[in-house]
Amino acid sequence: MLCVVAERPPAFDDGRRFPIASHDLTEKTMTDNAHPAPSAIPDDVKPVLAATRELLSRIRGVALLIGVESYRDHDEEGGKDLLAGRNDVLAYWKVCRRLGYTHFRVLTTPALGAEDLIRAERELSPELHPGEDEAETRRRVEEWLSRGRQGAGASIEIHDVAMSSRIEDAGAPSVLLGEATSLQLEESARWLASSLVFTVNLAWEQWRRREELMALPGFLAYSGHGAQRDGELFLCPSDTGPALENAVSFSALRAIFDEGEDLPGGKRPADNLTVVLDCCFAAARGPAGSAQRGTSLTPAGSPAAKAPARAPEIARSVFCASGRDEQSYQAMLGGHWHGAFTWAFTVALEQWKLQQQGQFMRSTMSHAELLFRTRTLLSALSFRQHPILVDELGNLPVFHHGAAAGEATSAEPDGKRPGVQLDPSSGKDFAWYQLLTHDAKVLIDIIATRTAGSGFDAGKEYWRIRKTNVPPAWGAYNGSAYCTDAFSSLTFKKQSKLWTKDGSGLPFEATDASFTMPVRVASGGWAQYDASGRDFQMASQGGYGLRVNVWQSGGAWAGEVEFLRMDPGSLPIFGGSNDHSWNLQGTTQLRATYRFKKTLNQI
Repeated sequence: MLCVVAERPPAFDDGRRFPIASHDLTEKTMTDNAHPAPSAIPDDVKPVLAATRELLSRIRGVALLIGVESYRDHDEEGGKDLLAGRNDVLAYWKVCRRLGYTHFRVLTTPALGAEDLIRAERELSPELHPGEDEAETRRRVEEWLSRGRQGAGASIEIHDVAMSSRIEDAGAPSVLLGEATSLQLEESARWLASSLVFTVNLAWEQWRRREELMALPGFLAYSGHGAQRDGELFLCPSDTGPALENAVSFSALRAIFDEGEDLPGGKRPADNLTVVLDCCFAAARGPAGSAQRGTSLTPAGSPAAKAPARAPEIARSVFCASGRDEQSYQAMLGGHWHGAFTWAFTVALEQWKLQQQGQFMRSTMSHAELLFRTRTLLSALSFRQHPILVDELGNLPVFHHGAAAGEATSAEPDGKRPGVQLDPSSGKDFAWYQLLTHDAKVLIDIIATRTAGSGFDAGKEYWRIRKTNVPPAWGAYNGSAYCTDAFSSLTFKKQSKLWTKDGSGLPFEATDASFTMPVRVASGGWAQYDASGRDFQMASQGGYGLRVNVWQSGGAWAGEVEFLRMDPGSLPIFGGSNDHSWNLQGTTQLRATYRFKKTLNQI
């Protein structure tokens, strides 16, 4: 709870001392109806109130992300260990980062480290920090972690309302990493709850004013085992014992977030909180449902008819991976272990765009649509679980903030789907392409990345033009150009791969690339044109092709790379199975089609 006090110090000459104490701030401003009438505020207090509003306007959102994989206190042989907790946390990290959240506590067992966050941030860089190099990403993450270790919620004192640097500090991102133990889970839940409601106390001589301000949107995600006892859900941190020692009851968590009910105005930390539970029996004490999951620490609980009556919900919206007597599942999805629900939830959410709502972000997807799409994805892959949404906001946007209003949502995906050149992974970290002659001589190596690793950035194509052990025609076209027009047929080969710790298995180092370009084509990058009279190497199947015409001048590469497709779709070209090859035929006989052209200017 934020407490702002403006009072005249006992002796401070004619100056003013205005302490502003914050409890782990996250961005949110005071609503207009919460502002005291200007005429009621003494002139000496107005600068402090203005500084306070500025402080709050710089804080974005608060998230508590929990993922548990190791349960050795419950089963020392590892029989109850899971595989998806940390990956699920990183998936929710990306959701929150896209929403602009700034303050995080991340609890996982085993604990995540700085490198895990750096890798996630590198994957986000093309959309959130375009052009940022790995060194700058590393600097950002290490600064956030340093601020989190120092205690981002420590008191902030403003002695002069012009001390804007202290105000900047309050809104700067902070991240605290820790183990997902029972003690840490409950303590961090209190931290989250206390960060969502601000209390402002103003005192000046005989004048007093107290304002209760709902300040921030919050997000709580849990991935791990769930257990059920007497019809109630228990979350299972890493130190949960064989008899559910240290398991945290959902009613205990609910009590933490209900503490605000006694505040003037009845504001609660739960009012702008979204909770996501990817565990067995997630909807216990919620509406009856049906679903399943891979492993649990207890058998299914009592029938729904015997379950206790529902208490007030922990949050404004609660997404449950499974019904009260059901399990949830984990699986290999997209090359990584994930909770099936987490994967479907985040994948569906990414297909809708985010919009500004005041100083916060919200989705154009409704709660009901997200639930429907998540269920559809799980059903398509035969996961026997049926997620449940506990809220009264069905048609409101996901992450909507404040009082219910008629904001528009979209029934169809409206997120950006820019065209993709080469498929960067088929679910793995990167794809290695080779352009070869009919006698298997390599002309070009290309590494198209989905994630960052081994010195390669995420979302890039790294091209290396081979200049040795190649046919004479390669490198002699029109004098000195390396051009695919010189060949009547070629082979294009793809292999999807994972990064290795030692960087082995790579055809070349990132620093040895001739030039690079983004995997994703900017919106409008694919232009329709009449392709007749041009030479392209076209795949016999798939309706797409390429043309390369580049040369080296003074150590730098120039020229152009062109991709061609017969339709304007958003799917990547040369996609499909993990390992594949295409026979390309040189042709000039093409109907009007779509082309993306990249001109190299001293790259």
